[in-house]
Amino acid sequence: MKKLLLLCLSVLTASCDTATRQFESRLDEILSGHKAFVGVAVRTPGGETIARNDTLLPMMSVFKFPVALAVLDRMQREGIPLTQPISITPDLLLPGTYSPMRDSLPAGGGTLTLGQLLRYMVSESDNIACDILLREAGGPEAVEAYVRSLGIGGIRIAASEEEMHRGIGNQRVNKARPSSVCTLFDLFLQGRLLKGEYNALLQRLLRGTTTGANKLKAGLPASTVIGHKTGSSDRTAEGIRIADNDVGYVVLPDGRRYCIAVFVTESEENDATNAAIAASASRAAYEYFSSK
Repeated sequence: MKKLLLLCLSVLTASCDTATRQFESRLDEILSGHKAFVGVAVRTPGGETIARNDTLLPMMSVFKFPVALAVLDRMQREGIPLTQPISITPDLLLPGTYSPMRDSLPAGGGTLTLGQLLRYMVSESDNIACDILLREAGGPEAVEAYVRSLGIGGIRIAASEEEMHRGIGNQRVNKARPSSVCTLFDLFLQGRLLKGEYNALLQRLLRGTTTGANKLKAGLPASTVIGHKTGSSDRTAEGIRIADNDVGYVVLPDGRRYCIAVFVTESEENDATNAAIAASASRAAYEYFSSK
């Protein structure tokens, strides 16, 4: 009986190893042959990480996820309600940057709650809402310090959205390793960062993301639950897309969850190709975990 059990375990281990190797080979195929540098990381339901080109890469609006965590952490610690009003003055409503919030407010500004600002920043990737919340968190350095306090390295935050839009090169300033962002998502999913209404809000906002439907989400069955945050740069004068990213978590039919980050950077490809890379990696990950 003992020998039979050991034999079964050996066969199971070999089968899992084969499936993992096949998944890694599939990732290599997806990443090859493109005029872009692509970093991918996947955090398995068991807490292991599978990664390719796991180096510091431009985040763009992906950095709004750690900003949201830092803001909500402060609110949680200080007992600040999601309904806390924030005055939006005209000087904050900068032109020339993506902001559905600005476009919905009168020219004289208005008042929004912290919960509403978080929705604009996370679900709609609003740049002005981001900078308002970034100030509430204490600035870029405070957000990076918060992430480091969680024991996570490999995430560098030094610029606001306004600063990134002052020059195309500034869009390379905020960087992260794909694996580090996956680790941050994993801690959030475990409920180790936020509790109660603060955790529930961010879960809801990530699942309600309106951007990037052709990226990670496109590689999944239509009914799949996904919470994610996208991040896309402008193109340089040479036509290079500095970053075209999507990161998040996926819930499998059996309730298990995994995290995935795809950073398509320094890309000479068109936007459709960049999105297809993320969708293909997403599909490969879903098929891999669904078969386990």
